[in-house]
Amino acid sequence: MTSVSSLSPAAGWTPSATRAADSASYKTPAASAPASTPSTIVALSGQDAAVDPARSTMKGSPIVWESGARDGVSDQIATNFSARSFGGRFSGLGAVLLDQLKDGVRNVSQAVQQPSLRVQRDTYAELAGVAPAGLHGNGEDQVTLSVTTKSGVEVKLSLDSQGDGLAVRMTTSGELSDAEASALGDLSEAFQDAIDGMAQQPPKARLAGLIQFDQEVLASVSLHAEVRVRGEQESSETLDFQADGAQRKVSFSGVSGSLDVKVDTSQLSALGSPERQAKALGSYMKQFDQAASRGHGDAALMGMFKEAFTAMSSNAAAPPAPGAPPADKWRLAAEDRAMLTGLPDFSASISQTAKFSNPMRSSERDGFQYEVSQSTTQTGASQDDRSVRQKQQSRLSASFHETLVPGVPLRLTEKVESQNYTYHQIEDTASSDAQMAYREGKLVKASLQQAASQSTHITKFMMGKVESDVTTPTNHSLMRDLLSVLGPYKTGELGMTPEKKAEQRQQLLLGLSDDVLLQSYPGQMISLWQADVQPKVADAVAAG
Repeated sequence: MTSVSSLSPAAGWTPSATRAADSASYKTPAASAPASTPSTIVALSGQDAAVDPARSTMKGSPIVWESGARDGVSDQIATNFSARSFGGRFSGLGAVLLDQLKDGVRNVSQAVQQPSLRVQRDTYAELAGVAPAGLHGNGEDQVTLSVTTKSGVEVKLSLDSQGDGLAVRMTTSGELSDAEASALGDLSEAFQDAIDGMAQQPPKARLAGLIQFDQEVLASVSLHAEVRVRGEQESSETLDFQADGAQRKVSFSGVSGSLDVKVDTSQLSALGSPERQAKALGSYMKQFDQAASRGHGDAALMGMFKEAFTAMSSNAAAPPAPGAPPADKWRLAAEDRAMLTGLPDFSASISQTAKFSNPMRSSERDGFQYEVSQSTTQTGASQDDRSVRQKQQSRLSASFHETLVPGVPLRLTEKVESQNYTYHQIEDTASSDAQMAYREGKLVKASLQQAASQSTHITKFMMGKVESDVTTPTNHSLMRDLLSVLGPYKTGELGMTPEKKAEQRQQLLLGLSDDVLLQSYPGQMISLWQADVQPKVADAVAAG
């Protein structure tokens, strides 16, 4: 009787002449038949059989290959197959697969499977019935990358893993130019970085590289990743990303919660310089941290949210040169840009999975929800008769339990003796509204209105009974008429040289660009609230 042993391409075996011919077909143009016909390769044990025990995870069970192709992809699969984690199985595999485009490879289909011992047979004919091609699209862990070129060709890569198998596939819908193949190959490290980010615990949104695709050659990039979380209660974590010339968006859902970020990159005229965008991003990062601290948000989930928001909002196209505004947009003046954040418009949200940690009070939940947005509108009949308006908003809703004794963990049970704690409910909102208007080429309106409110509701329990119930509201508001500041004639300029006037105006615009950023927690970040609003004015605004 002939026994069957495991085999790996990395173990030094040489395919037959027929299999070698199959391998060559992987480097043919897309017009040729894709090398996706399943086949089965096994190795006979014995003195002449090359066996690598490290490649076999189930001793005595054969490793079966879809194709006999000996290439970099197959070698990487053989290296990774003994791993069992998402990160180990897909380590380096996405990069190797995408890199093949630079070498002229257009279609790839390879899979390996190690069936259980019960499927072993005594003849090749019976073993040939075990075909691992069915692994494609059916993995417990999956990653899919889809890229469409400007010419309309779609390149799709898929990686699938399950307990006994690993599969990869790359398909190309048409002919690729050298420039397209090169641009796609340049994304190999970014693709692998996104995969490695999802493999971490907690996962990371490493998407900055994929966003920086060559928009002169490629039209869109999308990624889907799904990771099975093993544990007492099995679940999954999913990441979806898409970017094209008009928008960028990413969503994540996992054990700890979910997040969603959408960025509109179509309004190029409203974008600021890289330095301006970096300053605005830094301001938002601080506010995200403040919201997470105040609402006791999950640090890892908020970290992923910040990472995704930064990636989606960064590296937006530079504003057009003066005199060449995009279609249907007006050219913005220096004072217009000073009133805008410089970031592309966006909407973003994060939501933690709610927990009910007090068995005696099911109505009390530990949760964290935060959302933030920006929208910019430009209207008017002409360049000389136009209006610009930008709104920013944020909202935090959170609730959590805290121990009465610092340093002593809170353990709430159904016993009255454990019911000593405070229950916090947080509701915060903030908004900013900047408006500019021109008539017959003259600035006739420039205003900034900002508001922020915080509400803290704390209920204290002792032995399960309410000892105190206090709500503390805080409100800040600001209204500024900036027409006199931004207009062409200002007091105090008599006798000043044109150079001095220009320098003073530049400093004024730089200062204003800081002031227009959203102020979710005024007084903690920027002194604008104290500097520009007298108490009586602030009280009148709040009352009105």
